[in-house]
Formats: sequence, C-alpha cells, structure tokens
Amino acid sequence: MSPPSAPLDGFAYGEHLEGLPPRSLGYRLLAPPEPAPWSAEVEALARRLQGAPYPDHWPPTDLFCSVLLADGRRLIAVARYGLADHTPSRRRGGLELIGVLAPAELDVSSALAVYRWLQARRAQSDNLHALGGHFALAEVLAEVAPAPAPADPVPVLPIRLWQEGALLFAATAPSDPDHRLGLLDQGAGRAWQWLPLVGSDFPLAAYAQRGPLVAWTPHLAGVAVKVDRKHQEDAPRAPRTSGLLVAVSAVLLILLILLAGATLWETASLRHQVAGLAAQPPAATRPEGPTGRAAPEQPAAADESRERFADALHDVLESRMKGEWEKARPHLLAAYEHAAAGRPELRLKDSDVKGKEALGAVLVLSGRSADRVDEVVRMALKDKGYDPALVRAAAERVRQQLIDDLKDGPP
Repeated sequence: MSPPSAPLDGFAYGEHLEGLPPRSLGYRLLAPPEPAPWSAEVEALARRLQGAPYPDHWPPTDLFCSVLLADGRRLIAVARYGLADHTPSRRRGGLELIGVLAPAELDVSSALAVYRWLQARRAQSDNLHALGGHFALAEVLAEVAPAPAPADPVPVLPIRLWQEGALLFAATAPSDPDHRLGLLDQGAGRAWQWLPLVGSDFPLAAYAQRGPLVAWTPHLAGVAVKVDRKHQEDAPRAPRTSGLLVAVSAVLLILLILLAGATLWETASLRHQVAGLAAQPPAATRPEGPTGRAAPEQPAAADESRERFADALHDVLESRMKGEWEKARPHLLAAYEHAAAGRPELRLKDSDVKGKEALGAVLVLSGRSADRVDEVVRMALKDKGYDPALVRAAAERVRQQLIDDLKDGPP
C-alpha cells in the first residue's frame, strides 16, 4: 500500500482545438503544458489505444486503464472511446486519456478509487489543458465516494491464455471491460495491469514483461496476438505464474466445461428441429391421375420440395445462431462446396444460396462432438504449464459432461 502522502502527477490526452468555432488540430498530449520525462511514453500509449477498431454502432464509453510505465510508475486513467472529432465530417474514433501517474505498488481498490475521481474531474471540466497538475493520494481518496456494489455479469473466456504473459479477452459490448473488473480481485499482486480496448498491433508483449496483464479487444477485430513474456537468453528460469493468472486459469477450466456442454446441447436441439422439418408433409397435395391415383412425382416437384426444406432449415439455423451467422457465412458456403464435391447428391441449384448455407451449417455443427471438444480442450491447455494429469482429467470431464447432457435430449 502506498503512503498517504504519495504524489500523483496528472495528464490529459485528447483533441487539440483552436479558435471559434473550434477547429481540430488533431490529438495529442495537452497536459502537462511542458514536456515531462514520461510524456512521450504516455502519449504513445494513448495513440495505440486510439488505434483500437471501435465498432461504429457502439456508443461512447469510459473504461478503466492501469499499466506500469518503463520508469516503474503506475499509470491510472480514464480512457474515453468512440468520441466524434470537430472536423466537418465529425469523424468517430476519437479518444481521450485522462489520468495520473502513481506509485507502482498501488493496490487495486485504491486505483479504482482514483479512476472514479478522474471520471468526476473530467465531468466537471471541458478544458483538457486544465486537467494536469500535482495531487496527494490521501486527498484524492478522501474525495471519492464508496465503490458501488459489483455487478455479476456472464463469465467470459480469454481469446488467448499464456502462462508467462497476459490474458486477452473479447468484449461483446463497450462496457464489458469495466463490468469484469472483479477479475482483478483474484490475487492480482503488486505488479498487476489492466488495459481497455486494444488493436492487433498493440505491443502487449512489452507490457506483459512488467507484470501480469489483462487486456481487451473488440470482438469484431481479427486479433490473435501471442503475448508471451520474453525469456532471458542465457539464464533459464523456472516458470513463474502470478496469482491473477493462476486464479483466472482455474476458472477457465470450469468455463470450458460449461461452454462445451452448451454448444453440444445446441447442436442436439438443432438436429431435433431438422428432423421435425423433414417429417412435415408438403404444403400442396399431388394432383391425381386419370385413374384417381396420385400421379408419379415429377423431378421438378422433388427439386421444389428439396429447396423448400433447405430454405426452412436455413431459417431455423440462422435464428438459433443469431450473431454468429454473419461471421460464419463464408465458412458455411466453403463447407457445403467441399461436401458437395465428394457427394453429388448433396448439390443444390446455384441460385439456392440459403440451402447451401444451411447444409454448410449442419456440417459445421456436426463437427462439435464430444470427442472433438475433448481434443480441443487438450490442445488449448497443452504446454501451458499445467500438470498433464490435470489436463487429462479436465478433458475427460468435459467429454463425459457432454455425453451426460445428451441423455435427456435438448430442452
């Protein structure tokens, strides 16, 4: 815990405006007015955060940020995403980073209190140039109201997990990072770090060398960044795992079981709905022949029935997969083409795009079997520092859970 008299140095990064009406001169560090030894590093961090691919349909939001700088001090800031600039086109993608530099050993609760103080300070002034200055930690903490009761959001899984690096999560809503700040209660230690939304070019590995790091990225960004810490070349060392990463990794094993079970349950439900569609009688009756018997079904009628079934199946699958459908669509068509190349009886008319997507979705979902999920769990946890017996037990537990869930059928 830092002493009450610990100093805090304020800074503000944002849009530089000039004249009336205000004219935009771009984004830069606006406070302090004179460069400090740390100014270049803080401005570089702000520019990298501004480079995150913030989705257009997300509203502006404030997010918590705290990392360790090269000089060992802790940066605590409000990152304000999704702002519109003051150019004639009012472009979105602007960012403000308003914060302070504090002692590195500041605990999580005190850092979050400083975060709320920064939010209140920004709300009271639109002049970013005036948001610098020097403050005493004790005075700042005395001004902050008690923290609100923590929320209980749906758990999330990391995109990537590395023992000697960082946890990278995907945010499905702009406020997701702040709603999951409870992750920092899991034995964060003294060198903890928390980054809000970042892009694929953010130097996560450099920050991960300074301490355990939790980072976020918008779920629409194609981010798959390995963030291992670099080992010393000539000095092998035993693996070190921070309390934060150990605690979250343990939760990860449980979440993998729940996620895999839900996935297979959903697949089984879709199969039942497909069977129900196939059993439905055709909407129109076949015409009778001269003898009063039904005339033989013509190939054209068979093709029409086939397309009608495929379209109905498409609608069922799309409604069940919802937001996942659009992102999966190219892969669904590719799966259809691959299957139809070896099984001509599966081929549909070129114009029947919905049918092709439906068949591709069935093929993709059929690959989410208990054995396949068992394999995925083993691969995800392999060479991450876990005991091999624990990995085998977790994979087998997932596999058995999926089989048990299927005994009673889908809901």
